[in-house]
Amino acid sequence: MKMIKRSSIVVLLGWSASVYSALAPSAVNLRDLDTMVDFVREHPSVAMTLESIDLLSLSVFYDHHCEAKFVRNEPSLLSLAQPGPQPNIKFTMSTCPLNEMDK
Repeated sequence: MKMIKRSSIVVLLGWSASVYSALAPSAVNLRDLDTMVDFVREHPSVAMTLESIDLLSLSVFYDHHCEAKFVRNEPSLLSLAQPGPQPNIKFTMSTCPLNEMDK
């Protein structure tokens, strides 16, 4: 009986420690913001006409009606069912052509 009790305590402690490995929402927002700001830095035409950065829609708005969209990468199969930090975001598309000279 003592062995079962000890085993269950070890399992519970191990499980609770893995729950704390997830990043706080503010840390995820800062990481996402860094990715979007890096995108703006890499594209001077976007930087010159920047209007706003929206963390909720993961979009950068620029040049009146243009939008650069980002999506969160899919988690790996190994980490799918486990708690932990969310995957990074990546640029997917822009509603306006990006200037070739920016790259």
